[in-house]
Amino acid sequence: MKYKSLFLFVLFLGLSVNANAQNDELSSVLKAFKITLGADGNEVATEVTEIKPGDIIEYRLTYQEKKDGSLTQITPVLPIPLEMFYLDNSASPELSGASVSPTANDFRQPPLTRQVTLPDGSQVNRVIPAQEYRRIQWLVPALAAGESITLTARVEVRS
Repeated sequence: MKYKSLFLFVLFLGLSVNANAQNDELSSVLKAFKITLGADGNEVATEVTEIKPGDIIEYRLTYQEKKDGSLTQITPVLPIPLEMFYLDNSASPELSGASVSPTANDFRQPPLTRQVTLPDGSQVNRVIPAQEYRRIQWLVPALAAGESITLTARVEVRS
């Protein structure tokens, strides 16, 4: 039952991102695909109908500029449900021009670090694992009239 609810959340996420990003100049569509291996060993992407622990899901967020002008500095955000974790280096375009957050909106460029106190009382910086990222934010410098961009990221459903 937990994963049926998660599936409904994934669908709701797609609908809410689409509804919130709509305006006169920009449209967006979020789709979720289950990634599997075909008999030939190549990846197959199938639009999500159900999920289970261990499944790899690829989110595809497509933005399109609908007017005659251009838009600049677009910063789409993809939330990652708690029942899933981000797969490191799976975002496209790469996160070099983007940022991630292990919390709500504390966006920074990866790799993220945090201070950890060792048993002797000293403090060191440790890299935060990508599995702890809760939100991904891209920076799209510009979209010209009629132009579109698709942003992707993969997550795994927790066991």
